This record gives sequence, C-alpha cells and structure tokens, in this order.
Amino acid sequence: MKIRTGLVVGTVLSLGLVTGCGGGDADAETGKKASGNPKASASAGAAGKPVYKGKRIPGLAAKPAWALAQKDGEEYSCPGDATFDGQDEKGFPTVQEGVCQVGDAFVLVQDRTVSDEESETEKPTVHLVAHLFDAATGEKRKSLTVKCGYDPALEKQPSLDTLVQVGEWKDGSPALLIRTCENTEASGLKAATLKKVYTMYDPNGRELGSSTLTGERNGDLPVVRGHIEMPDGEVTFAPIGGGKDFVLERFLADETIFGTGQGYVAKYNGAYSALRLADRTTGEIVWNTDDDVTPPSGLRGESGDIKDGDKDLFPLRGDRATLMWTPMGSSESLITTVDLPTGRTVATGPSVEVNLATTDLVEIVVSPDGKTAVSNFGEGALAWNTETGAELWRQEADEKNIEPLQITPGGVLYAQLDDTETAALAADTKELLGMVPDGTEIPKAFSSSGYTLVDTRDGLFAFEAEKA
Repeated sequence: MKIRTGLVVGTVLSLGLVTGCGGGDADAETGKKASGNPKASASAGAAGKPVYKGKRIPGLAAKPAWALAQKDGEEYSCPGDATFDGQDEKGFPTVQEGVCQVGDAFVLVQDRTVSDEESETEKPTVHLVAHLFDAATGEKRKSLTVKCGYDPALEKQPSLDTLVQVGEWKDGSPALLIRTCENTEASGLKAATLKKVYTMYDPNGRELGSSTLTGERNGDLPVVRGHIEMPDGEVTFAPIGGGKDFVLERFLADETIFGTGQGYVAKYNGAYSALRLADRTTGEIVWNTDDDVTPPSGLRGESGDIKDGDKDLFPLRGDRATLMWTPMGSSESLITTVDLPTGRTVATGPSVEVNLATTDLVEIVVSPDGKTAVSNFGEGALAWNTETGAELWRQEADEKNIEPLQITPGGVLYAQLDDTETAALAADTKELLGMVPDGTEIPKAFSSSGYTLVDTRDGLFAFEAEKA
C-alpha cells in the first residue's frame, strides 16, 4: 500500500519509538515550559524500575509517566505496519519501521523463540508475546501469544514485524493485527498446506474478527482497514471476519485513502483536468470539481468565468481534506477545506506560492484534532486553521527555513531549521519553545491519550505531551 507523501500526521498510527540520548543526573525542572537548551533529567522510578537520564525533550513532560526495563533476553520491540507491502511510496523496496501506538495503548512484543537445540517441537516454531499497555498508566491490559511453526524447506522464518502489526479496523479505528500459523506437513498422498490466520483486536485486546487463508502467496498480505489486500491483477479486498469483498483497479488500490470507514480515492485524468472523488468500495464518483464543487471566488476572472487549473487533494482528519486550487498559468494556489462526502467547501484559507513540479512532494502536517495545518510549499512555512481558513503565521524572509515534521497533541510543532537543527515551536503562533537536544529523535507518534515512548539504553519511558 503506497501512501502519498503529502501528509505527515500527528496521530495515533505512526512510526516507532523516540530514541533518547544519554545525559547527566541533574534534576528536571518540573511543571515549566521547556525553553532554550533543555537540561538533563534523572527521573527516579519505583524499585526495580529504570531511571530516565536523558536530556529534556521540549514538548514532553519533565518526567516520564511510567517506564519498562529492557532486560537481556526479555527486550520489547514494536510491531510492524499492517499496510506494509515491501515498497516505499515510490515503489522501491524498503524495510518497515516499528509501530508502537494503537489507539490509547502501546503494544510491545517480546520474542520468546527458543533455538532448535532447546525446542521440544519437531519443527522450528516462532514464539512471540504481544503486550497491550495503557499508554497513560502503563497498566497491562492483555497479553496475546503468537506461535508459528514453519518448514524451512518451504518458507523462510516468519519475522516479528510480519506476525504482529498495527493497522486499522473496518471503520478506520486503530487495531492490532496478529498472524498465526496452522500449517500441516505432507503425509502419504496429502501435500503440505500453509495456512495463516489473520485476527484483529481493538486496543483493549478484544477480538474484532478473524479469517484463515491457505497458500504460500497468502501468508503476509497487507491489511488495509480490516480488509486483506489479495494478490490479484485487479485488487480484491477481503474483509477479515467475513463480509462482502470489493475490487479496485490496481492504480486506485495504491492511492491515498481519504476519509473514514473504507473511505474515498481521488481520480485524475491529467494536469488541469477535473478532480473526481470515488467511493473505494464501489468505484462510483461521489463528486467532481467541474460540476459539484463551487470554486473559491478568488479563482474567478473579470468576466466571472472560473479559471481552469490544477487541483490537489490532501488528507486532514475525519471526512475532511485540503483541496488546493492553482489557476492555469499561475504559481499561486488557494487553500480550501472540503467536506469529502459532499464536496462542500468548509473554509477558504490563505494563498501560497507553489512549484507545481514538486506538488506531489508537499507535506502537510496536521494536528491530532485536525484544526491546525502547517506546510512548507517551497517558499517558506505557512500555518492555517482548517476550520476557519484563517492564516495563523507565515515564515518571514529573515527567518531560517522551517520544515514542519510533527504536531503533538499539546500543540507543539517539531520542525527542522535550515536542515541543521530541530526546534519545538508553538504550532499556532510560531513561538520558539526550545531546541531538541543533539542525538535525540523527535517523537514521531502519540497515543490517542497523548503519550509517546522514548527508548534509551536504560529502558522504555512513556512521556505525556506538554501543552505549548
């Protein structure tokens, strides 16, 4: 599943752990907004719990809410991404990064596979345990055992990030995907069979649905919003737990999904043509920009005629999206917010200079509540309110180039300055809150309750997002 690069979300489903650098033992300044160069902190935990010794990360609380030790032989890892198909958004082979957040929970996996010499089974078996923790408190909600026996002569050893993955259920809500094996060896006239059981769970560990597929080709298929993407020419999406399949043309199956539920996909017939929005499950056109969408008044010429031009759609939250209009022959685009089911313009935002040759590379960073968006269209960063269209701030000519990376639930924007350093800014005002310490990765994702995980050599630490 190749996802368009035009969205970087401050949301639940995203990549990995934050890596914290080592630090001294100075006490953290509790309850204060981070500014300037963060001091190192030493957060004492309960007996047997690890102590955070890394530097303060602006945008996060001064002290962790809870922690887990990384003990030899009992290390925790993050699952994979359920939509991963082995390719990046440009179609090149790539490896996937871990995904820890699933709704208001963190899922962490321990590998308890024993060596062939120690195993009591006749064939090699991968043994994993996936733990669901409340992201705010660290309370363990449920542990799920994953076992997969395999024949090295028929298949390679299943990996942790393919057996346990984070994805979405049919309504678009966060869900955990677990693949288990029900393989049988050849016996007499009967050939060996390879079976994979696809089961999805909600963030509390409650089963949502399960399906079994047979055959080597059906073992590690991508799962998109509760549907298994079958390896067909025209792509069939089979719902986990039963239901009606739907089929998409290959080029539509690889497109960005907009909206809730099974969502919508955008169809383009080329530059300056109408943008058509199609229902993913039926392929029917919901609306098109020529007939069903009222263009902003700024796109009308002196005679009142609408100026032809380019249209680009980018996801926001829920059933809304950013629709950018660029009149033919102009490099200036007008930003609008549209309602996906109807095509109605919700808000008309600021205009911005855009290089059409790089439009597909544009990244729009959206806050978790969907109200604030920030992007750098090539002429400096711009922030706007997606509900009202009001411009919040714009990068000044004498400022460093601001490349937005992520907006936290607390309204902190992480951004790269001149490609050399990372800063924490107030997303709505551009106020500088602090600099991210060298050697420290920024939080890439938060739970829906507002927590992120920081990984250090001492352990895993859950931090709450601090308000800007």
